[in-house]
Amino acid sequence: MLTRIVRFLLASLLFPIALIAQETNSSISGVVKTAKGEPLVGATITATHIPTGTVYRVASRTGGRFNLYNLRPGGPYTIVISFVGFDDEKKEDVYLNLGETSVQDFQLKDKTSTLTEAVVTGRRAPASGKGGTETSIGRDKMANLPNVGRGLNDYLKYTPQAKVTGDGGIAFAGQNNRYNSFFIDGANNTDIFGLAASGTNGGQAGVAPISIDAIDQIQVILSPYDAQFGNFTGGAVNAITKSGTNQLSASAWYFYRNEDLTGRSPVALPKPGFPSVVERTRVSKFSNKTYGFRVGGPIVKNKLFYFLLAEWQRDTRPQPFNIADYRGNSNTAALDNLANHLRTKYGYEPGGYIDNPEQVNAERANAKIDWNINDNNRFSLSYRYNKGLRYNTSSSASTVINFYNNGYLFPNRTHSVSGELKTTFGNNSNNRLLVTYTDELDDRSPIGQAFPRVSIIDGPGTIVFGTENFSAANLLKAQNLTILDMVKFYKDKHVFTLGTDNEFNDVLNTFVRDNFGTYQFNNLNDFINGNTPRRYQRSFSLLDDKAGDATIAAAKFKTMRIGFFFTDEYKVNENLTFIFGIRADRTELLTKPREDRFFNDTAIAKISQFYDLKGARSGQVMDPRWMVSPRFGFTYRMPEEGIAIRGGMGIFAGRVPLVWPGGIYNNNGISIGGVDLNPPSSGFVFNPDPFDQPTAASLGQNISNSRGQIDLVAKDFRLPTVFRTSLAVEKRLGEGWTFTTEAVFTKNIWELEYTNVNILPPLGKSLGIGSRNYYATGAAPTRIPLRSNGANPYPGMVYLLSNNRGRRGYSYSITFTLDKAFRNGFAFNANYTYGNSVANNEGTSSQNNSQWRFMETVNGRNFTELSVSDFDLAHRINAFVSKQFEYANKSMSTTISLVYNGQSGNPFSYVYRNSPVNDQASTENNDLIYIPTVGDLSSMIFLNNTVNGVTYTAQQQRDLLNQFIESDKYLRRNRGKFAERNGARLPFTHILDLKIEQKFNVRVSGRRYTVSFTYDVFNFTNMLNKDWGRTWFLANDNFSLLQFAGYVSASNPTPQYRFTPFAGKPWGVSTTLNPGYTARWISQLGMRISF
Repeated sequence: MLTRIVRFLLASLLFPIALIAQETNSSISGVVKTAKGEPLVGATITATHIPTGTVYRVASRTGGRFNLYNLRPGGPYTIVISFVGFDDEKKEDVYLNLGETSVQDFQLKDKTSTLTEAVVTGRRAPASGKGGTETSIGRDKMANLPNVGRGLNDYLKYTPQAKVTGDGGIAFAGQNNRYNSFFIDGANNTDIFGLAASGTNGGQAGVAPISIDAIDQIQVILSPYDAQFGNFTGGAVNAITKSGTNQLSASAWYFYRNEDLTGRSPVALPKPGFPSVVERTRVSKFSNKTYGFRVGGPIVKNKLFYFLLAEWQRDTRPQPFNIADYRGNSNTAALDNLANHLRTKYGYEPGGYIDNPEQVNAERANAKIDWNINDNNRFSLSYRYNKGLRYNTSSSASTVINFYNNGYLFPNRTHSVSGELKTTFGNNSNNRLLVTYTDELDDRSPIGQAFPRVSIIDGPGTIVFGTENFSAANLLKAQNLTILDMVKFYKDKHVFTLGTDNEFNDVLNTFVRDNFGTYQFNNLNDFINGNTPRRYQRSFSLLDDKAGDATIAAAKFKTMRIGFFFTDEYKVNENLTFIFGIRADRTELLTKPREDRFFNDTAIAKISQFYDLKGARSGQVMDPRWMVSPRFGFTYRMPEEGIAIRGGMGIFAGRVPLVWPGGIYNNNGISIGGVDLNPPSSGFVFNPDPFDQPTAASLGQNISNSRGQIDLVAKDFRLPTVFRTSLAVEKRLGEGWTFTTEAVFTKNIWELEYTNVNILPPLGKSLGIGSRNYYATGAAPTRIPLRSNGANPYPGMVYLLSNNRGRRGYSYSITFTLDKAFRNGFAFNANYTYGNSVANNEGTSSQNNSQWRFMETVNGRNFTELSVSDFDLAHRINAFVSKQFEYANKSMSTTISLVYNGQSGNPFSYVYRNSPVNDQASTENNDLIYIPTVGDLSSMIFLNNTVNGVTYTAQQQRDLLNQFIESDKYLRRNRGKFAERNGARLPFTHILDLKIEQKFNVRVSGRRYTVSFTYDVFNFTNMLNKDWGRTWFLANDNFSLLQFAGYVSASNPTPQYRFTPFAGKPWGVSTTLNPGYTARWISQLGMRISF
């Protein structure tokens, strides 16, 4: 590893052609001409960043063209053009968006006898762009958008093609949210290992990667045809932090919300302490506080600047639950009796289940130095610190009762530093070097005392308590180093960019699931009475006898990605620009995994009789391959008509979370073993001691027969890669108004596929209506016999990660936008987007077994088909309006901002409870239902079903199921077919958010101070009317409509069913208090003092 890095560094120093894929700058381009339209060669263009006095200077070249690169985003800038024999021309108040190339053309008049200077002020020039799709969010918009959560996603969600997922992630262009990249000051703040749904460092701890007050601008890129951008197939998010200026400035803030600033429950709930009284209740007491300060200014005027920030967050988040919504068999008395049983018999405190409050504490710090070394060299150094601690408790829902101590404790700590040197070489070239380092620590652990995890089947519901099964041994340490550099040089009408983009990762991950033992019981009485459980699972280290994070069975590995790119930006004329680019990336796993010799010597030959392993072997990594990404983009402007057309097409090679291929380092048959008793033998009983759980030896099994799960990666595995094309037409309407139409299409080239290669093929097709594959009629499918005695030593299954060779997924969107630039205190933006996305495998989990396990299918998870993606957008309408009112000689102002978001509900699937396919366990709930016609119902076998003392006959169940099908639009339209994965949808949502800001400006000793008070309301619609602003929730995005009650017999695979009637719809009104998801209004008060 070290030798490779040294060789690369030497190559970078000897050949200064290195790169960048993270943007932290802006640029200006244009043409200088005479009044007669003749180009001026050698004119001096001087752009001055007024807040810092930083001067950028260049001379016009052939054709009067000029380019100024590596400029600070923001402004204002003053641009002065001078040439001997002509009057100077000046443009003032020029502002630059992050990553933008602002087009500034000039015409100089012949010098008159009186010295004059033409001045133009106050207009933002059109951006040249690179033809691609992107969204910029600047200070003005960030200051006026409602933001109760103060998270990065609170701003990113205003990207028209964005979708906020239910677990807090954000998806762009219909792609997996884990395929995004996040950069802060160029440093990689992507959760490289891939555990956080947010995709950012600290996401699992529930904290933002950076304080919002530290951010200057945000840029979201979807289809950049400039080849310097790569390593993502979703979206790339670039954020730059604020810098000091020549003016000393500071700000201190305090934001607060509690139960008095939160609306009542959107629906009536039982009153706490009085369950027979139903009313719209307030949440229990809580408080969310965020406070901090920032200061910035000059160390040496016009030369050296600093910026410092510190912020603290202290949140408690109630998670109220209406027990009346629970669809399981147990009532409050039975659940309370269970809790008391655990306390008295085992001395274990499970906690409550009605309101499991979540806690989040965080500390953040930022420091930045900007140094104008001279006119040709500028250097920036920034540091970011983020620490979070989260008590992540699971709330109860309509299908599950979670006790408080089933949650987990999640501490996180991140250090990140960026160093950037920007150098200008003469008039025709410049260089940018960026080196970043990020160090992240996640140390997940249980809440409460250690105890085995227990889940109890409770009719159509589930009861869960005990130590969360993924938290007994769970530790991550990850370091990321990037060395990025690029050189630009100009020749005639061309701007050439040559570079390299390189990343090195060092990972240690301890993960032993079910380490304290996981028990599943058929019903509550079985557990209370000490009967044999339905299933028992446990994993443990095969390398030592240590439990928890201390085990040496951790995955330790290093990776390297090297990228090179070349771009030619060809300005055909003043209005037409082409961009040609090509990029090549190579990702390599540098560490060799441990090898399971039995698997390679014996198991492969037997598995290969049934499955194509695609060259996969134990102890083997995927072959590193160069991924080549050609791109083409264009921009065509028609200035007189105020029209710009931009578009392009290209290949985008992405990344995957390292946890997916990283599974080969711990799930290798050598490091972690396991037992999976499904069912256990008679006499096997629950053991409450988490540190004395059964092992293979104590169960009389040979340790070599308890090798646990194996993860394999195909030898020729390719990282996700897509073809993407876009086309946009922009029309300037005058007075700052712009109308844009934009379409984006993405086709997957290389996408994920997971196969369980440890089970024998299906036994055949089931009988009766809705015939499908089935693997077994008992509790679990048959594993492939691997030993001579027919034994299989891999109870945890064998999963192969490869690329799908069949029909591939795609996505597309079309967006219409009307925008009014912020001027005279008024801003407006409205857009409508329709998006569609289909996929084979979503890749939404951090475990390879879950990637396979939680896919809904008809014929089994080894037979996935194209279906609507979890990240499908459908219809979305977003509108923003803001107006500032100034009065009292501008000593006071009031700003009112409103944001509307109307969006299609999340897609979901109708599935069976229990599995007729039975490709892993008969108790799983991932098989898509067959939607029977009226005639089909009469031939289906229904068994009597007793629910809460009421018995429903077979005919009653047929009639009730038919009534429900007829009441559901999706089911009614698709009778006689299998339900499609994500074929149904939750209802459309309408949410209006509000922000009011009152400012007071006063002067003290010649300095202007501003005191501002803010009031933000999320779901202002619900504040206006208790029946408005509904948001909807459905656990796991699927609903078990019908229970599969087993086959008639092993020789007669005709399915039997039970239907449990229920009132209402599968979904419920969301009860969470997380801003952005809740159905009740939540507000926040804020105060800020600035100068």
